[in-house]
Amino acid sequence: MTPEYREIPLEDLTFDPQNPRFPTHVDGEDQNDVLSFMLRDAGLIDLMRSIASQGFFPGEPLLVCPAGGGGTSFQVIEGNRRLAATKLLADPQAAPTKSRSVQTVAGSAKSEVRRLPCLVFEGRNDILKHLGYRHVTGIKEWDPLAKARYLDQRYGESEGESTERFKELARSIGSRSDYVGRLLCSLTIYNFASEHDFFDIAGLTEQSVEFSLISSVLAYSNVVEYLGLESSQDLRSETLNRSHVENIFTWIFRKGPRGRTVLGESRNIRKLSEVIANDNALRLLEQGASLSSAFEQIESSREFLEYVENAHQALVLARGALPNESLDEPAMEAVGRVADLSSRLLADAGRQQAGGGS
Repeated sequence: MTPEYREIPLEDLTFDPQNPRFPTHVDGEDQNDVLSFMLRDAGLIDLMRSIASQGFFPGEPLLVCPAGGGGTSFQVIEGNRRLAATKLLADPQAAPTKSRSVQTVAGSAKSEVRRLPCLVFEGRNDILKHLGYRHVTGIKEWDPLAKARYLDQRYGESEGESTERFKELARSIGSRSDYVGRLLCSLTIYNFASEHDFFDIAGLTEQSVEFSLISSVLAYSNVVEYLGLESSQDLRSETLNRSHVENIFTWIFRKGPRGRTVLGESRNIRKLSEVIANDNALRLLEQGASLSSAFEQIESSREFLEYVENAHQALVLARGALPNESLDEPAMEAVGRVADLSSRLLADAGRQQAGGGS
């Protein structure tokens, strides 16, 4: 169905309660709640100033669909910020916060805007399909969390095997299916953590979580397995290991006394992945060691292994050079020293293994 262009009265337009950009604590059906959230962004006042000065630009109509219930109202699926700005200009008394700034801007408006240009679609899903490329991979990209929520809504409306649904979504936004799958998997982990109050990590809220870090760590199979997932496309929250999810969130989000996390910078994700794959290094990290200290354990293990493998290769060559006649006393003493040192090395390694790597 081709969308129909209409100019719709402001009072007949409502916010989208499922807007992917709204945090979960915002009730999208409560106008005061939505306006409070919108006004926390200083950019909304700037948008109001622009509309007050130049009017509403008709070249970018709102994308709406019937709100249901048999009435005349429409939900604005695309253009909620512009709707908020226009509503506040028309009724500055509705501002639940920053009322002085809102009234000042509204008082400077050159004319009243009472009807807004809209493209009316048959249903919300028709608009979501239209918005895919624009906001997920296009020129007006949403933040990663909003992208994931958008894709989750589209995924929930599709049917079939997950891999095929990923491919279909990827085609609709001009991206790759693995990107879609990883974003949705990241959202699964994010929602799991949110349900556990982000593990009471100080200062960590829905607004402060850097969602892209979750997606970034899922690029490493060691982390995926540690979390309890089969792949970075696995959307099953029931298989997640709670304590391991908490550890990952703690390492990448909890800030220490100096304001730094255990991870530090995103380029250290590879180190974190290698630490997770090494039992001794992981044990150190879980006990509170720094990432660099835990990673040094891996470096030490690599150095040890290199020495042992070089020694083994030398012994293989020595065995190949074993003379036919009996060895003289110095040669036998050298072989004995090797055997003695090997026995002591095995004993030391066994004690360390029994002691848990300490």
